Parts: sequence; structure tokens; C-alpha cells
Amino acid sequence: MEPEDTIDYNIRKTWYNIAKIYNKTASEYMSSMSMGMVLLNIDVVEGTQSTLLGPIMGMESTSLSRTLNKLEELGVIERVRDDMDKRKTIIKLTELGQKRRVVAKNAVLEFNNTIFENLSQNDIDNFFSSIRKINKIINKELI
Repeated sequence: MEPEDTIDYNIRKTWYNIAKIYNKTASEYMSSMSMGMVLLNIDVVEGTQSTLLGPIMGMESTSLSRTLNKLEELGVIERVRDDMDKRKTIIKLTELGQKRRVVAKNAVLEFNNTIFENLSQNDIDNFFSSIRKINKIINKELI
């Protein structure tokens, strides 16, 4: 079997291409795709508990910690102690972070709109159906 004929190769190659698109936009704002994804996963109003971000994003805690440190250095996020439980740290967006979040959100929307404009509804439905089935198989059989 050729690599091009495997599921994982095609998913990896596609994700690599998507990452290049997002990183190109992110680099214009002294950021990276992973930083943009963190911004998109922080609740704009309440903030998000730092320990919940890793599982939400599928990131290891060490990678997430480095990303949060960099975002804090850039002035995009701030860490705030939870008023009710001082052991918890809430990650909140600064004013700059909210602006950068809009940029990240627009990049995601633009990418999705481009894909949706170039595929039929049937193709889109089949894609989502197939990717959901693949994830179910992975979760049931392989993890």
C-alpha cells in the first residue's frame, strides 16, 4: 500500500496544509496557529480554567504551558486566581487578546467558507459522516 492510499497519511497531509494556512495568518500577528487555537477556546466573558484548556484542545500540559506563557508575554492573556477557589487559575483574554481572537476566528471562517464554496453539500455531508465514523472506530477499537 502506498502512503497516499492510507487514511492517516491523507489526514496528516491535510492537517499540515491547514496548519500552513493558519500559521501564515498567525505569523502576521507575532503568533502561531496553536496560539490562535488557544484564543478561540477561551471563554470571552468568563475566561477558562487553565486545567480545562489542555483536554479541550488535545494538547499536552507542557506544550500548553509554553503556549500560555508566550501568550502572556505578548499581552494577549492574563492569569487570574479564581475568587471561589484560589487553587484554580482562570485564563482571560486581554483587550489585545480579544482583537487577536477575532483575527483567528476570521481565519477559521474564511478557510471553512472557501472549502464549503468548493464542495457540494453531498461532499460535505459525506466528509463529516466519514470523519465521525473514523473517530468512533479509533475511540472504540484503538484507544
